[in-house]
This record gives sequence, structure tokens and C-alpha cells, in this order.
Amino acid sequence: MFNQELELLMPAGSLEKLKYAFNYGADAVYAGVPLFSLRARENEFNLEDLKEGIHFARERNKKVYFTANIFARNLKLKPFTHQIKEFAELQPDALIMSDPGLISIVKEQHPELQIHLSVQANCMNWQSVKFWQKQGVSRVILSRELRLDEIKEIKDRVPDIELEAFVHGSICIAYSGRCLLSHYMSHRDANQGVCDNSCRYGYNIHKAETEKEEHYYLEDLRNKGEFYPIDEDENGTYIMNSKDLCLIEHLKEMAEAGVCSFKVEGRTKSVYYVAMVSKIYRQALNDLKAGRPFNAELYKELDKVASRGYHKGFLMGNPTHEAQNYSHSTPRQYSQKFAALLTTQPDSSVVAEVRNKMQLGDAVEVISPKTVVETSILGLQTLEGEPLKEAHGGAGIYKIDLGVPVENHSLLSIKSGRPL
Repeated sequence: MFNQELELLMPAGSLEKLKYAFNYGADAVYAGVPLFSLRARENEFNLEDLKEGIHFARERNKKVYFTANIFARNLKLKPFTHQIKEFAELQPDALIMSDPGLISIVKEQHPELQIHLSVQANCMNWQSVKFWQKQGVSRVILSRELRLDEIKEIKDRVPDIELEAFVHGSICIAYSGRCLLSHYMSHRDANQGVCDNSCRYGYNIHKAETEKEEHYYLEDLRNKGEFYPIDEDENGTYIMNSKDLCLIEHLKEMAEAGVCSFKVEGRTKSVYYVAMVSKIYRQALNDLKAGRPFNAELYKELDKVASRGYHKGFLMGNPTHEAQNYSHSTPRQYSQKFAALLTTQPDSSVVAEVRNKMQLGDAVEVISPKTVVETSILGLQTLEGEPLKEAHGGAGIYKIDLGVPVENHSLLSIKSGRPL
């Protein structure tokens, strides 16, 4: 049995995602506050949504952390000073922050608020952890670049602080988010919350030859005709995107090293991603707490969720070139395609909010927090009763017959075998 408190911390990019994260097993979520959170472009929260999210969490004995982790310029200081009162009135369980100036404002005006140091601060050694503890930080979100033995030493040296670490999701090509590609290519600063994810888009390689030498250029497919020179050293050229982090097999080692909160990246990901990853990691943590060995079948469940392939980052040692090698990795043939959100009506009928194309006869899974039921789509019609053969994503809400009982807030996924 594993007796210490272990937290599954999920991303909440919207109120809807917050609710699905909790329904599918999260102990806590992190949600961005307006204007002062990274992922600012995709952050759907306003103060009313945050208030409702806090209420939803309190009813379930769950936690909500507000993310206010930008590195602020001078012009952000005054509005933050005014708005921190509104955030504090909502009584979040903690603020996730990285900027020392903003942290000092919070400690001066609202010393009752807990501060969790964001991964953006790149805290990588026990002396830094001790420094931030003296500034009033109660939890440190560790840099993704740390090895397991380094995490253990930090906990041994500073035993009376909480440690949080990422276990799943996308990884930046620079130290935990401190990347300048977006600013360089699109004049959108990742450290101000407006990253355009330049590292994740398609590029073409072009060669130009002169009499004396060859030159290579990168063409951004979002802006065709715009070229960036590629430099190469004796080890080659490295562009740009890594595989996704997946440490589900190593939760026990991380807990033994001192990690108390297991964090999943993905505030911009879909409801399906949030729900499925919550459900899968919840099972892994439940197994750990009950003393059961890791269930390798959970990897198959993760293959129902879109990814760029998985690797273990730096936790178990330095990653090899295979962490960025797509051409020699196993193709990601996802066994599921997210189709709809399901809701049960008072008359026991089921309606589907369609997110991707579905049609009569599709083999599907009905996924709830506790169960997975295989069936097929037996009937599909408009809310007015007009029968349909298919429905397309974003087209609205439809009545659906699946031939099995459906719990409220279930997910419908098609057993497709095609990439999402």
C-alpha cells in the first residue's frame, strides 16, 4: 500500500474541460486567469467561469489552482495589482506563478494565498528550491529537465516543501517553455502567453548551391516563400519538436523520490484528451495506492489519444536522438476517433454533441469515468425526429441510439484505426 497523498493535476483550458477533468478522476486542475496566464490566446476563462469552476470543485472536495505565470513587463504590473483582489476573492487553492515581481505583489496584498512556483521559473536544484521557499512559496513545479536522482536529492535537502512534476504531454524544445521561436517567427512572445507553437508546424527543406558551397533553408508552410537558413555542426541539425512525455510507468519511483503532485500538460487540448488522460492516470494512481503493479494495458488506452509518440524525457537519464526521430519510430495509428459528448435526457433518451463525423453502423466505445462499453450506432436523428445516416463535427446536437445504457457526460469514440 502507498499511504502518502498523491495528486493527479489536470489542465483546464475551459469550464467544460474543468468539469470533465474532475468527472474522470482529477484531484485538482489548473486554470488560467485572464491576461496573466500563459496560453492566453486559448484561455477561455473569465471571472464568472472561474467562480463556477471553484464552486464545482468545492462540491466534490477537489482543488483549483489559478495560473498567473507570465513574466510581466512594466505595463502589466498596474493591472495585476488591481485584479489580484478579484482573483483572491474567489479563494483558489493556490496561484501558479513565475515572476518574482508579481509574486511579491501577491505576498504583500494577499499573504493568505498559497503560491506554487511555475515550471516557467526553471527551478532545477535544491538551493533554488530553498530560496523560493524563503520567499513564501509552498510548492515548486520542477523543471522537466530533471532526472529522478536529482528530484530525490531536492526532497532530501528540502523535505518540508511540496514538489510537483509533469508526467504527460507536450514538451518544449527549450528549457520548459522559455522559447523564442514564436517571438522570432511571428512576433508573439511565448513568455507573455501568446506562443504560436512554431515548433509544431510543417516545414520544407530547400537546398541552394553556389560554386563554392551548399546552403539549406527552412520554409515555414504557414508563410510559403519565407525562408530561414539552417546551420549545421559536426553532430547534424536538430529540428525542432520532441515526442510527447509519458511517465505513467514511473509514478511509483517519482512518488518515492518526493513528488506529491503529478501534472499533465494540455490546456489547449480537447475535452476527449482531458477526460481520457484523467481516467487512465487515475487508474494508474489507484493501482499504486493499492499496491498493485503497473498495468501495461494502460499504454493501449493512451494510444486512443492523439500524440506525437511517447518518450520518458530526462527522468531516467538523457534522452537519445530517438526522442526526436519520427521516421524510425512506430507510426501512431490511433485506435479511436473522438466522436461526441453524450448527455442523458430526463426521458432516458441520449443526445450527442457531435465533434467529429459519425454514421450509422459505426463501431464505437461508450466511455464513462468507470466503464467502457463497446457497441455500434443503431440510430441517429435530429432533435425533431428526422432520421439521419451521418452527422458531422460542429453541426450541433442529435439524438442517438446506442442500444446500451449511457451515463451522463460519457464520451463516444469511433474505433477507427485512423490518426485523429
